Amino acid sequence: MAAVKSTRALTASTDGTDAGASFNVDTVNNVVQIPNGASLNFYSDAYQTLTQSYGPNGKTPIISATSPDPGANGTINTAGVNIARVTPTANRTGIIIQAGTFNGQSVTVVNEGNFTLTLNTTPGTSNVADSATEAAIGALTARTYHWVDSAWYPVKA
Repeated sequence: MAAVKSTRALTASTDGTDAGASFNVDTVNNVVQIPNGASLNFYSDAYQTLTQSYGPNGKTPIISATSPDPGANGTINTAGVNIARVTPTANRTGIIIQAGTFNGQSVTVVNEGNFTLTLNTTPGTSNVADSATEAAIGALTARTYHWVDSAWYPVKA
């Protein structure tokens, strides 16, 4: 039996109408639709860890739930977040940025504290390509990095 194409091949709706729809598969135009301001969320496990979210205005960044002090020679965690918040309680040196998980990953480190973060100057340790010359992340500032081929590359203004 041949498949019948439909602009409403599979629709999920709260009330059975287009106004209540939150998901639709259009097999005529080969498109999955997320109508009416609904969001599309991806989880790495049973709805516990949100890894990506797309809302009505596009991709929504995943922000770390806490803002820890990385400590001296500490590591800034980047797994599963687009924005890694930290709050150093003193000027910190020897900082490591956790290795990325895929090429093209982006993370913004947000320093919410009143102290600076200076990276470990060895690129292989800090995971930052130019860590020997990279300026400190100042108090109350942020810096964005892209993960490419085993290193974070800072986005220069």
